[in-house]
Amino acid sequence: MIKQNVKAYILKKYNIKESDFLGKGQEAEVYLYDHDRVIKLYDSTAFKKQQILKRFYESMVSDDINFELPSIHEIIKEQDAILTIEKRIVGRNIQKDLSQYNAEELEAFFKNYLNTIVSIQNINLKTKMSEYKLLSDYEWSERPNDWYDFLKQSLICKNNEVKEYLMKAVLNYEMKYERLLKLLSVEYKGDYSLIHGDFYPSNLLVNEEGKISGVIDFGLMTLYGDFVFDVALSWFLFDLYEELGEKKLENYLKMILDTIGYEYKNRIYLYVLFYSIYSANYFSENCSDGHYQWSVRNLNNEKYWEKLEE
Repeated sequence: MIKQNVKAYILKKYNIKESDFLGKGQEAEVYLYDHDRVIKLYDSTAFKKQQILKRFYESMVSDDINFELPSIHEIIKEQDAILTIEKRIVGRNIQKDLSQYNAEELEAFFKNYLNTIVSIQNINLKTKMSEYKLLSDYEWSERPNDWYDFLKQSLICKNNEVKEYLMKAVLNYEMKYERLLKLLSVEYKGDYSLIHGDFYPSNLLVNEEGKISGVIDFGLMTLYGDFVFDVALSWFLFDLYEELGEKKLENYLKMILDTIGYEYKNRIYLYVLFYSIYSANYFSENCSDGHYQWSVRNLNNEKYWEKLEE
């Protein structure tokens, strides 16, 4: 959290008005800096992460995609805050509009949304990621053998943090946890590609025609592995605020499977359940927020567990 007097000093120094405010995410406040750039305000702990992201963005090769990607021009330390000056991607957040869409408009957006997430795998990196996760949460004594082994080792580490909470809230939690470990104990034989890892409408910008013009906020769960992980979360996180209803999400899941193949269905549910445990304490260390309750509801949804066997 940036102190108010520090923020006021920064806004004055960089000639930024309160009317230039564009939005606020989990970590930063965003302001318009000039026609082509925005400025983001982080707390003082963000410097190393922003350095990693800057190098990562510079490494991305985006010749085969039709939307813009972020770029960090500068990282600046100012008193007890970190500033980044970044490329401005023109567009608006569409999250609040979706509940107002009619069936035809929503289907058209679903298609655009799915095409965008599938095309993420076409982004190449000049410098290959050295780990499976861009911003590592854990240190390994030995590098995981493959993608599934990475997920398995990550789940073991995360379980040590959240099991005391989930055992009280999730029916048969230990049995469910062991089931996921078993499914992730086989060799991964698929392809590897870039994974955004936090792909949902709030991390997209759309133009005046409603087409996706930019994908933002790589970092939190950016990975190198199975593209189906991204596709699964694009479905799972789409209606995070439960405004659209189950039927519309079922239609989107059907569109996903018609596009990538029904053989991926059980893998989608595997990733959904993994993410529900892995992200349970992302925003509250003691599992006391709404996101944790959302994770618990997913883990208590027996239909999801049944889908693992289909």
